Order: sequence, then structure tokens, then C-alpha cells
Amino acid sequence: MSKTLLIDLGSTSIKFAIFDKENKIKSTVSSFPFPNPLSNPSPLFEVNAEDIVQPILKMIESVSPVDRIYISTQMHGYLLGTRDGKLLTPYISWQDQRSTLHMNGHRLLDQFPVRLPPISGSTIRPNSPTCSLFAMSHIDPELFSQATEFYTLGSYLAYHLTGVNATHITDAAASGMYNKEDGSPQFNIYPFLRTPQATLKVEPVGHWGQTAVYSPVGDQQASVRGSGLQHEHQYLLNLGTAAQLCVVSDAYQFGDFESRPYFEGKTLCTVSGLLGGKEIATQTHSLKFVQLLADDYFTAMGKLPARKEILVIGGVSIHHRELIADVCDSLQIPCRIRPDTDALDGLISLLLEEITT
Repeated sequence: MSKTLLIDLGSTSIKFAIFDKENKIKSTVSSFPFPNPLSNPSPLFEVNAEDIVQPILKMIESVSPVDRIYISTQMHGYLLGTRDGKLLTPYISWQDQRSTLHMNGHRLLDQFPVRLPPISGSTIRPNSPTCSLFAMSHIDPELFSQATEFYTLGSYLAYHLTGVNATHITDAAASGMYNKEDGSPQFNIYPFLRTPQATLKVEPVGHWGQTAVYSPVGDQQASVRGSGLQHEHQYLLNLGTAAQLCVVSDAYQFGDFESRPYFEGKTLCTVSGLLGGKEIATQTHSLKFVQLLADDYFTAMGKLPARKEILVIGGVSIHHRELIADVCDSLQIPCRIRPDTDALDGLISLLLEEITT
């Protein structure tokens, strides 16, 4: 037997598949909606951690035995806990913007005391974990003072399975607290918070029984990896709940974008926070809205190293293919839509590389 369970912790759904190495077959196992947020007032966006983890554990048990578990995960969210494994917070999603709350007449975000260097692969934004932690330290200082352990969503699942708080640098760097080049935690302004071990390779971080659990990777990077992107001449537009436009660069680059870590030492130059599925689901698809999307993506293209074509992936492109085609026409650039690829395909690519080297 040589079977791997693939798990994609997306913002809309959690998907599972089994990959049979011997027969090179990916079999879809199941998917279920990502749990709804708790009924907190905006701009908070918290999800009960047990509602995320328990269905995943049941799925793992139902398909076992498997040799490996590969994970891709939504990024920029986090949980806080104590050294003994007690959780202090729900999962605080990337959609949480508590740093925009006001205190003493000023937004907490505007009082953030440091700037993140480009080598962190992240920027200061309302949903940045570093800014969110700063906000939490003011909003609930008593709870914050008890925290000693910082988890990403991926590293928390790894911890739940193996007892080791670890993740891949593609996920870890989204916190803004790492040097993306060497994986070291350099930019944590709260040194009492222990951050996950960040691996530079996708490798086992521990075991669930006899099953090796591999370091979780960022879902954006996994989606790019599985897309078949031709690095030299294609942009990639990833249309999920939110959208990102990116290009892969062999060398580290600075610019009006995030230089996120990718695989094999490459850089994923990314403009994030673009209009995506959340807006597309609630808008009438008028010519005005098509132009609004086109203008958003065109502005993002101007910030990135130039490419000659756009490759579009993501769940939104499955259900709104005609709209996306109209947007691409407005951009006046060749466009390919590949709705048949996702982060699970990227995990398979990483798996095949691991077992053939």
C-alpha cells in the first residue's frame, strides 16, 4: 500500500482526496463546508476550533490506514494557547479585522509600532496576524497575557495530530513573524509567544499512529503548484473567497507586492485582497461590475513583473466562467481558465517530488 490522504483547509470548504501512488489515481473522498463563524460582531471573525478539527479527525479515521497526510491550509489566521496545549482563543480567521477597531479615538492598526521588512514576505494589513495580536493585547490584555503558544491553522492541525507545533514556511510566513529565506522567527514583537517550527521543505513533522504527517503548506502556493503555471509568461489569478494575482520569480524581488515564499527557493510575487468570490456572489453581473473587476485586476498587473497571459483558477471560475471570460476580454490580454485544478493537485505534485527524490 502506498496511499496518501490529501487535505485542503479552504475558506469555503474542507476537501479530502486519496492519492494512490502505485496507480497515479486521485480519488475524491469527501468535502464539507468550512464551519460558520461564531456570532461575534463585525469586524471579528472567529470559528470554533473543534468544529474544524473534529470532522477532520473523523475523516482521517474513516480512510485509515494511509501512509502519509499532506495538508494545504488557508493562511493569515491563527489561534493562541498555552504550553500545555490548552486553547485560549477560537480560530481567528484571515477575514477578522479587529485591528480596525478604535481605542482612544484612533484605529489600533494605525498605532502598530513596527514595520514588517520585505524579507518577511508579509505586509501590514487589517487582517495581518501581527496587527491582530497587537489589537488583542489592547482589547483583552488579561487573556493575551496568558498566551504562550501561537498556531497557524495548519500548525494547529499538525499539533493536534502529532503533538508538534510545526508548519511549512509558505504557511508560517503569512503570520509576518518569519524570515522567509531561512525560516527563522525574527519579527515576533511578542517574544513570550512561541511560534511554530517552520520547515523549508515539505517533510514529516510527526506521526498520527503509523501515518506520517507532513508540514502544512499555504493554500495559495499549493494552488499555484497544481495549476501548471508557465512561470516565464503567465500571471496567475486565483479566484477564491478573496482573490490574488501573482507571478512566480526565480529570484527574490522587491515591489508594490508581497514577496511570499514559494517552493524550491522561488518567490511568489503576490497582490492580495482583490475582489473575489465574496463580491461576485453578491453582485449583479452587469457591464459595470465586469469593468470594476477588470480595473481591480489591471491595477494589480501593473504592480507585478510583466507577463503575457493570465491563467485563472479557483472555485469562482467554475461557477462564473462566463463572467470571468468577460473580465479577461476587458483586460485585453490572452486568458486561460482552468477550473479543474485546485490545491489538492499541488499537494500531489509535492508528494510525487518527495517520493521520487
